[in-house]
Amino acid sequence: MRLSVSVDVDADPSNDLCVARVPLFQGLTHAQQMEVAGFARSVRLDAVEQVYTAGSDVSQLLVVHTGQVKITRTSAAGHEQVIRVLGPGDFIGESSFLTGARPDHAAEALEHTQLCVFRHADLARLVEKHPSIGLRMLQGVSKRLGDTEARLASVISGNVSSRLADYLLALPAVPGSRGAIEVVLPLAKKDIASLLSTTPESLSRQLRKLTDSGTISQRDQGRITITDVTALSALSTLPNHD
Repeated sequence: MRLSVSVDVDADPSNDLCVARVPLFQGLTHAQQMEVAGFARSVRLDAVEQVYTAGSDVSQLLVVHTGQVKITRTSAAGHEQVIRVLGPGDFIGESSFLTGARPDHAAEALEHTQLCVFRHADLARLVEKHPSIGLRMLQGVSKRLGDTEARLASVISGNVSSRLADYLLALPAVPGSRGAIEVVLPLAKKDIASLLSTTPESLSRQLRKLTDSGTISQRDQGRITITDVTALSALSTLPNHD
């Protein structure tokens, strides 16, 4: 399967190494990262451009350099479920590399996105030469599995408020006044609802409930001020929020 791309150019190893940003390659020396970068292709995608579809023959490891990629599954009834959103440093395509299986999900760029792409044949040679790459890949997959299990447990509990609290507290934040913190919702609310395994209506009710209680305040363009971090943390299932 060929990626749908706007521009596909050779990566410049001397210019802002993509591999230097990725935990997958951070166990390597700079010289080794330069070597790895020589195997990478730089692929640029426009917003809403599809990376691949479910069932495609994806024989590449795709590493997000900049931007965001949405991973979704579609049910037999045609309902789209957001599985996760990848940001800089995240990667996909490791399952087909490890098992040869075709993906059961689709990937789509949410904004202007740049990927570093490695052919599986090249990746196999790199893993053989630098075993730390394979180890870090397994660590990444293990963390993803742990996150999925935690999310499943939260879904089974049926507690949407806890899932929303977890989500808000995990977003990148900047300090506000009087102990508050500021976050920006990175997705449309319908996608956040799908990611949290709820409906847009239920998400809106929970946000309104948090607003009415004074725990958060909502502003335009998805900006949210968490005015009572302690109260939101009490709703969360996360172990800590330091």
